[in-house]
Amino acid sequence: MTVVHTYQRGSAHSPSPYGLKGDGVIVMESCPITALGMRNILAQSCGLTDEVQRVSNLEQIPGLMRHRPARLLIMELCGEEESVLDGLRLIAQCLEHWPTTAMIVCTALDDPRVLQLLTASGIKGLVLKQEPGIALAQCVKQVLSGCRSYSHKVRQLLSSQSAIGKALTSRELDVLTHLFSGKSVTTAALMMHRDVRTVSTHKRNAMHKLGFQNDGELYLQGKWMAKTGPVFAR
Repeated sequence: MTVVHTYQRGSAHSPSPYGLKGDGVIVMESCPITALGMRNILAQSCGLTDEVQRVSNLEQIPGLMRHRPARLLIMELCGEEESVLDGLRLIAQCLEHWPTTAMIVCTALDDPRVLQLLTASGIKGLVLKQEPGIALAQCVKQVLSGCRSYSHKVRQLLSSQSAIGKALTSRELDVLTHLFSGKSVTTAALMMHRDVRTVSTHKRNAMHKLGFQNDGELYLQGKWMAKTGPVFAR
């Protein structure tokens, strides 16, 4: 996404066209230059200036939200030493505890499976960093107007996706986290204090939602789930 610009703070008295007050927007982005460019887009194209607060990783978000829920949360799927699965779990947590916060994911990941998981999760907007900055501005405007908004490139990638398109549950995310950290189903069951058959069912359900037919596909084609930020591991 073309977001590397000089950020120009507006007047402290400039009204937001969306009625936001204080820290109404949280931007979670580990790269400070990219975050600066995103703030510039929010200020110049969306009229959001003093309300924007930036954090560099996922674990900072719940504390801010508990203190003062934001009107809008724009986030990458993970920060340094955090995985994509951590991001999916954080999205589920925010949707459960702060359902009035509109969530937009702005990510470098373009695997259709992760994009489909995100659209099924309940987020309001989805845009890729590879797209021009105007894509983020349009997404923000539409979401703050009460609409869902998926960028043109996201819609193109989703059009060829044939997976089930249902969100992963918290238990399924936990099981996948254990599996992608190298643990077996048996070990995962012990650590989760669950029956092996229950954990196997969570695994099978997760694979079905992702469109994977066997373990080989899961570990080969599902590598994006274990990717970490700020630069996704290859």
